[in-house]
Amino acid sequence: MRHFNCNNEKEKPELNLMTMGALPPEILIDILSRLPINSICCMRCVSKALLKMVDDLSSAALDMRRRFLTTCSTPRLVVLKESSYDKYDMLYPVTYDGHYLLTKSKDAIVSYFGSKRRFYSSAFVFCNLFGFTGLNPKHGRSSKHGRSCLLVNPFKGEVVMLPSASDVQVPANCLCTVDWYGMGFDNITNSFKIVRVSTNKKDYLAAEVLVLGKSSWRELPMVPPCFPTYKSVYAHGYMHWLVDGDYTSSARILSFNFKKEEFYLTPLPTPLGKDPDLWKCLHLINFRGSMALVYASSPQDEYVKMRGYRQCVEVWGLKNYDNKEWELKYKIDTKQDLSIHWEPTSFSKCGEWDHGIYLNQESSLNNCIFFVHLGDGSMECVLLKGQLIVHSCTGSMISLSNCGDLVEAEDEQGITEFPMPKKTWRNLINVVEISGRDLCYLKTQTESASISWDWKDIYV
Repeated sequence: MRHFNCNNEKEKPELNLMTMGALPPEILIDILSRLPINSICCMRCVSKALLKMVDDLSSAALDMRRRFLTTCSTPRLVVLKESSYDKYDMLYPVTYDGHYLLTKSKDAIVSYFGSKRRFYSSAFVFCNLFGFTGLNPKHGRSSKHGRSCLLVNPFKGEVVMLPSASDVQVPANCLCTVDWYGMGFDNITNSFKIVRVSTNKKDYLAAEVLVLGKSSWRELPMVPPCFPTYKSVYAHGYMHWLVDGDYTSSARILSFNFKKEEFYLTPLPTPLGKDPDLWKCLHLINFRGSMALVYASSPQDEYVKMRGYRQCVEVWGLKNYDNKEWELKYKIDTKQDLSIHWEPTSFSKCGEWDHGIYLNQESSLNNCIFFVHLGDGSMECVLLKGQLIVHSCTGSMISLSNCGDLVEAEDEQGITEFPMPKKTWRNLINVVEISGRDLCYLKTQTESASISWDWKDIYV
């Protein structure tokens, strides 16, 4: 062992440290992928070399390959507020205290975005990326006036507009104005892909794929055998959508394989039955790295009465993707009294949190969230201020800086209120409108704020 005389100022140690550049990329990514996302984001500020390495798309691909073979990281909660025309959509991460509070930290980035020309609504969640589809209120989804889709990273405050060029031409008088999106990772080509399913005319479907970083969508020769629904999830390398049933078939799951670029159907667990309306009480989630099915019931439902069930929650896991074998992971009879009425058909979103799952219930005035603790079967309800939706996502090293031209954020000077006043947003969007841009984006950081109400404030 070499010793140094610290008292001798003339004698200086000669350190021969291994630089980070000398390590193979696989080892670097393996080290970084074990760190929390917040720590990785802080590393971007250390040096230009670390900034380039963390944001490099190939680094993100190597990280995804590792995650493809292992379990996913701890889920994180993100709040989304979707508003109507001439208002903004708001996206920011939060933490749950395990009781009655969802809190936004002062370090959290709040992403505001919107347009006078389009309605933006949530389309999919992939790791730490959120996809939004835009609909032109005057011209719908026609190819003549463009089809808009955004990617937002709420943890880095990055927004990128996806290319609108496409091989598929959608007529302006199309009967259906809905596009279904999904995003995934192809571990064969080490590329990130986005799939889009749309309708050209009545009862006709078209499918396209966009490789992230490319300039146009590519039409697929294979189309899905049925229409998807808004209930979707990415898990185990596939995109999954719930499909409602009819008089000839029961509810099923439509999946897309990003490697083979093919669609296929998966039947639901046999014990759930074949009721065509069953999908209304079902939700798809990414549960500990695999696809899972959540069934929420209520004793007031006719379907539940026939099965002889009480108010309960079931979590089914797909243990074998090849043989389509399901396994009942959890079954919780929610015997405890809840302050808010439990309405399974009103659950719009379901996801995973640190100790279980949550269900987001929408109402005309305010939404609420039921947090189910799978360890002891307990349940807590949080009432939200306004029309807020909670999403669950997992961290990753994906950065949008190498996936296209980032949308430049507007000047945030002087904006400290949370949420932003409507008048302030209108002033911002008017400036953007004059400049000819289609999207207004603002990222800002405000003081910590709680977004739930205490029960005493509700019933007094």
